[in-house]
Amino acid sequence: MTKRGFDREKPAAPMLPERTISMPEIGEITRPPQQRPPMWVWIAILVVAVIVLVVIMFRTGMRVGMGGLFILPIMALSMFMMLRNRGGGTDKTKPAALHQTRVDFLRNLDELRDEVIVGAREQAAEIAYHHPNPSNGSLLTMVGTGRMWERRPTDRNFGHVRIGRGVTRLRTIITPPQKVPPPEYRETSTAIAARDFLLTQNVVHDVARPLHLFDQMGWAFFAEEDQRPLVQGMLRALVCQLCVFHGPDVVKLAIITDDAEAWEWAKWWPHVADPELVDACGPLRMIYPDVGDFMERFGARFNARPPWSPPMEGQPRAEDHWVIVVDMPGANCGPLLGSTGFAGVSVLEATNDYYSPLATSATAMKLDGVGNLLRAREVV
Repeated sequence: MTKRGFDREKPAAPMLPERTISMPEIGEITRPPQQRPPMWVWIAILVVAVIVLVVIMFRTGMRVGMGGLFILPIMALSMFMMLRNRGGGTDKTKPAALHQTRVDFLRNLDELRDEVIVGAREQAAEIAYHHPNPSNGSLLTMVGTGRMWERRPTDRNFGHVRIGRGVTRLRTIITPPQKVPPPEYRETSTAIAARDFLLTQNVVHDVARPLHLFDQMGWAFFAEEDQRPLVQGMLRALVCQLCVFHGPDVVKLAIITDDAEAWEWAKWWPHVADPELVDACGPLRMIYPDVGDFMERFGARFNARPPWSPPMEGQPRAEDHWVIVVDMPGANCGPLLGSTGFAGVSVLEATNDYYSPLATSATAMKLDGVGNLLRAREVV
């Protein structure tokens, strides 16, 4: 085997501009004070006047024409006051004014939605830059370029690999309405529209989701027996991205599998080369048929490492990082994890071992019936 030198020249990553948008205020309903006297008083006055007039006419024999002289002023006064009460209130409480308030609010939301979409597209492009689609040949185009092996242990995205597609939070800051009326005074249409806008527009759909390999001591993937090719394909894409963006001097890769044919291609990665042992073709490849064989070779090295702990700012990092892929149903990964894991070591196991230390809600994932990878709240 031959080697060819490679000089790292990390290109500048795209910068995501900060965006902040402010939502308009929710409509408020102001209830006008009750008119005095209320409308029913004038109706009662009119009814009583009519009854009194009829009684007087019946008792005195007054002609109908003469009775009209008394009832007409009363009727006119009552109708005037009823119409006055009906038209009372401020301009903001009238139906036409409320309708215009709704129209203006929804129009403002449409304009803000356009700004959010622009920010979401920029964010999706930035995510795709760091986590390209492994199925369209994007990783292959980066081999030999300045982006190959660009991630160092001091980078924020060190150890991050694409695990699939999903939903992420929008980075554009959406400032909600500041003056929210009490529930009994909220205008219903604008309040519901504002709530739906915040719930819907605060996330970006169908973008790459990363797995932070070294944020846990390992990860477990569960699937049915007939879904093993799907798990192997997912691990293959994960390993390819890991080896493209991380150099063999900072990340070592070991594979433990009973399906050597499915991992035959991995021998070409320099990350799989044994750090010490060689044969006639060069360094031995760290592809093992059993967990015991691997621990026999590297057990003493791992046991000398400090225990795994959650990464913290300013915490000293391991000198080298290891990713161990265990593609072997029924295998016991306990020796690879010890009692608390090892610093700088991430175990990716596809063993379907429900008793594994990684079979927890924090570190376990499961393929559903159609092949979607989900967090496994319960792996049993």
